[in-house]
Amino acid sequence: MKKIISHKRLSTARSARAFLCALSFLGLPGCAADGSISQSSSVVANFEVTPPPNFTRGLLERRAPEPLYPLRARNLGVEGWVMLGFSVNADGEVINSSIRTIQEQPEGYFELSATNAARRLSFQNIRGELVEDIRYVFRYQLEGLDPPSPNAPADIIQFREMLPLRLITPAYPEVAQELGLEGFVVLKFTVNESGAVSDIVIDQSEPLGVFDAEAIRATQRLRFDPRIVVGEPVRVEEVSYRFDWQLPQ
Repeated sequence: MKKIISHKRLSTARSARAFLCALSFLGLPGCAADGSISQSSSVVANFEVTPPPNFTRGLLERRAPEPLYPLRARNLGVEGWVMLGFSVNADGEVINSSIRTIQEQPEGYFELSATNAARRLSFQNIRGELVEDIRYVFRYQLEGLDPPSPNAPADIIQFREMLPLRLITPAYPEVAQELGLEGFVVLKFTVNESGAVSDIVIDQSEPLGVFDAEAIRATQRLRFDPRIVVGEPVRVEEVSYRFDWQLPQ
């Protein structure tokens, strides 16, 4: 996958060659139930109840987080499933930039929640090499979930997960480009009530120290729509975020 490209090509690449991987540990935003029950019933009646099976190509699940149930779907009584496709690296981690939706039933409810959950999946990869074209299904069933409170004010958001407002593509360090180096950095930080980032620390980096400075600079510029709990923004700690640097193919 990796190629060392000429200095001439590298000089035209720069920060555009850094591919931002997606946000980890963030769920789906809740919203008010603005659709009618008749619309929900129509959607549910038309989708395929039984999803296709997973196709993990021999990989064994090591961490399989439960996706957040979207508040709108829960309020409307909608169940369903999403099949995603993605690649898994030699360490068993999902490559965030490879995640794509293959099928969603019913459409419009669960895709973002499933994508965010997929970013936290990990597998035991005994092959020790890139595995592509994984197919993985997330199912959404209401059984066992607490129903929304009938006394909750209709105009107050009971819960909404935070969302990125500004996605940053970090610069590609010139020395790393010239040496043909690729890598990634995983950071952890706090998102405060206004959506700003603080308490940034490096959690993991590869190669060690090569991309850390650019990752921190990019993280400082991130902004989020904060998490809402019962109508109030709240502070969220231990948010995990990953940046990847890949040379053009």
